[in-house]
Amino acid sequence: MSRAKDISELRDQLLDAFEAVRNDPRKAMQTEEMSNAAGKVIQSLKIELEYCIARNEMPDIAFMGKGSGKALPSRSKLLQA
Repeated sequence: MSRAKDISELRDQLLDAFEAVRNDPRKAMQTEEMSNAAGKVIQSLKIELEYCIARNEMPDIAFMGKGSGKALPSRSKLLQA
């Protein structure tokens, strides 16, 4: 399996892995490990976004896809979501 280039590819790979478990339950452990690793990737993205919010900066995270060019909402609105 190739490395996910962005969050959409990561999601697609996880969905493929869950489908593989449905077809072959012996792959459950491998899929569990993939899910665990994906959760850690997503958590690191969340931390990076929160850091940008705290510094009132526009995040530039290639893994999240192309930026919209829109200003960030206020920190309080983002943290309420």
